[in-house]
Amino acid sequence: MVGKVRVHELAKKYEMGNKDFLNLLQELGIEVTSHLAGLTEEQVDKIKNHFVKEEPEEDDEVVEHKKKKKSKNKNMKNKKNNDDSSDDDRKEKNKKKKKGRRTDFVVKKADTEVGKVVEEDGIKIIKMKGEMTLGDFAEKLNVNSSEIIKKLFLKGKMFTINSPLSIELAEEIAADYDVLVEEEEQEELAFGDKFALEIEDKESDLEERAPVITIMGHVDHGKTSLLDAIRSTQVVEGEAGGITQKIGAYQVVKNGKKITFVDTPGHEAFTDMRARGAQVTDIAILVVAADDGVMPQTIEAISHAKAAGVPIIVAINKIDKPEANPMRVKQELMEHELVSVEWGGDVEFVEVSAKAKINLDVLLETILITAEILELKANPKKRGKAVVLESKLDSKVGPVADILIQEGNIKIGDVVVAGESYGKVRAIIDDKGNKINRVEMAQPVEIIGFNSVPEAGDTVYVIQNEQHAKRIVEEMAKERRLGEQSKRTITLESLSESLENQEVKELNLVIRADSKGSAQALKDSLMKLNNNEVAVNVIQSAPGAITESDIKLAEVSQAIIIGFNVRPTTKAIKEAETSGIEVRTSSIIYEIIEDIEKALTGMLKPEYKEQYLGRIEIKQIFKVGNVAGCVVVDGKVRRDSNIRIVRNGTIVYEGKLASLKRFKDDAKEVVAGQECGLGIENFNDIKDGDIVEAFDMVEVKRTLTK
Repeated sequence: MVGKVRVHELAKKYEMGNKDFLNLLQELGIEVTSHLAGLTEEQVDKIKNHFVKEEPEEDDEVVEHKKKKKSKNKNMKNKKNNDDSSDDDRKEKNKKKKKGRRTDFVVKKADTEVGKVVEEDGIKIIKMKGEMTLGDFAEKLNVNSSEIIKKLFLKGKMFTINSPLSIELAEEIAADYDVLVEEEEQEELAFGDKFALEIEDKESDLEERAPVITIMGHVDHGKTSLLDAIRSTQVVEGEAGGITQKIGAYQVVKNGKKITFVDTPGHEAFTDMRARGAQVTDIAILVVAADDGVMPQTIEAISHAKAAGVPIIVAINKIDKPEANPMRVKQELMEHELVSVEWGGDVEFVEVSAKAKINLDVLLETILITAEILELKANPKKRGKAVVLESKLDSKVGPVADILIQEGNIKIGDVVVAGESYGKVRAIIDDKGNKINRVEMAQPVEIIGFNSVPEAGDTVYVIQNEQHAKRIVEEMAKERRLGEQSKRTITLESLSESLENQEVKELNLVIRADSKGSAQALKDSLMKLNNNEVAVNVIQSAPGAITESDIKLAEVSQAIIIGFNVRPTTKAIKEAETSGIEVRTSSIIYEIIEDIEKALTGMLKPEYKEQYLGRIEIKQIFKVGNVAGCVVVDGKVRRDSNIRIVRNGTIVYEGKLASLKRFKDDAKEVVAGQECGLGIENFNDIKDGDIVEAFDMVEVKRTLTK
């Protein structure tokens, strides 16, 4: 799109937001794909004419009048601010602020009720959260616990008053008392919400903040070189301080605006952060070498960025090399749904060279444009909030945490809490190694003062005092212990079962194979299993061994890992065992397809068809016990059969038999030509001449092709 004006440039010129401007273009009949799209001269003229019509020129007298009015208003506002800023007022405001800070923190108590009883439409319902002791359940049922123990004993089950009841067993017991049992889902609160640390923002308090960038890509494609080149270039331009990188993140300045780069070990840490609920990255930069193209870790990086839901900017690096082929990179990335703006897509591609320092400014400008569209804002007035990027135990100073401030500020002496760690901030060191007293929004720093090493991804909050911090830490430690005990293993069978229960129709998979061709072939074969009810969702398909990164991606996405002719690494096996992710490997492709087909089939809703058994004609009604004397006309009837009563060709009842007898004895089955006696469950209006049809409802085995 060289030489063309882009949408976002005109939006800025006419002082409109990108979204509003795109809507305007649509009204004017100008079709564009995104804010990065280029406009023809005719389209630019059409837009210009629109604004000329909407905003007629003002004469000099009107313009001068507006200037005077604006100046007058400004002077009045300044005067008012000065009048309101007396010493007494300031003291009073400070008192109110301090008072507010003493009362804004409340630890939310955990719901200790083991189960609650409600009534809906006259039916008693016990709502359970996980398991409940027999004694507690008996209390909810309003019956003696010994009565339930006796019932279970007669069924061959030994229980005591303190024995835990599963929800399935509770349902079975409750049915005897005409009570329903429902499993109550427990909402998982975020750390800040759980302890009432989050306060709703006022729009007027929000301020623009620096975008946070993570650089990802394949090994040896120049990620570190690109980071170093950006930092050193900024130093040369005098827009940033020293080049010393003290922590795992740093800031540069472009056109007066800050950009924060998170220097993580790559996409594994990127996913780790997301798995812990700490989404810190706003934009992902995908680095691809122009002389190498798309590689396995490139595909991995794309998968992780998409899973995190962040916009991607592609930096095609090493364009200074003779064998560089940026066009091939663009073509290969199209296979992974990354299409450049110039080809009608919505992904910005920038051709750079870290070594020759080519187009680094263009990359930074593209980052700022994307950040502007995202409208990144935060509240500097709130309690300090940050995320732990990295952490370690230093032998000299103790626990050290590299953090990124997200809201408010943190200063020396603040009490902070992060997961199961807390402490008082003793030192703050910025990204250039300088000691500072205070840190602002979107600024990366290193802090010292935690009592233990916090985990990467934990959220840091400024707390009023150490007592409150201790209470939070104790509660978090207790919850994590309970979570580890009840952690559920993710297997193909259990996942399929949960998907069916929740009526979720997608089965997430991560595929690894011995070659790119095998991976693609397996993916294509599995995608053919999709129908309008259930579908395979392949999150990632790539060649190579199954790694720790695959396990983490599967954990985040609730996926099963499929390996064809490959095996997991030792570290991946340990990670899978820890996280409960199932890894299925095979060297026979149809075995894998059959496994997935079974899982998808289990997700289909069951279908039933009626199987005719026989017909019975009622000959005589016996008033005592409301029993009918009958003869089996054809087929047979079983004691457990479904039945319907037909009178003069019309069905008058459907249900079950209450009894089936041959003479005086109970019978399991009566066949054609035999006489019998029967009773109908919950129906007393049987008459001579009624026809009773016996039938079974048989589940039809469903297939994906049906």
